[in-house]
Amino acid sequence: MTDSRDRVVLEALLPPGGPEGLPGAFEAGFEAFEKGFAADAPLPMRLGWRAALLAAYWISPLLIGRLPPLVRLSPEEREDALCAMGKSRVYLIRQVSLLLKAVTSFGYGGTKEVRRAVGYDAH
Repeated sequence: MTDSRDRVVLEALLPPGGPEGLPGAFEAGFEAFEKGFAADAPLPMRLGWRAALLAAYWISPLLIGRLPPLVRLSPEEREDALCAMGKSRVYLIRQVSLLLKAVTSFGYGGTKEVRRAVGYDAH
């Protein structure tokens, strides 16, 4: 289940009221996807997902010279911190950033609202 820390991370990745009328992660129903993911994904992937969320919340602020947790930062700084994870010299941090983005994208891109907004779902 998504807790308040996870929500901060996911809203930094896909904020509400996104560009071009795209919904944010939770406006698109990410919580329903995450519930299914937690039940069906292989254990290593679920553990990686949890580690990625924790790293984004606690470690990413350090990468831009700010004190954690992520919730203390402005929305712009949160975005910068998450971007810094993908550019880190530390391989493991780059990989958890990729996992974080991939799983979030699976849930987000699979929703009818998002597919409709990007013109993929004609129905």
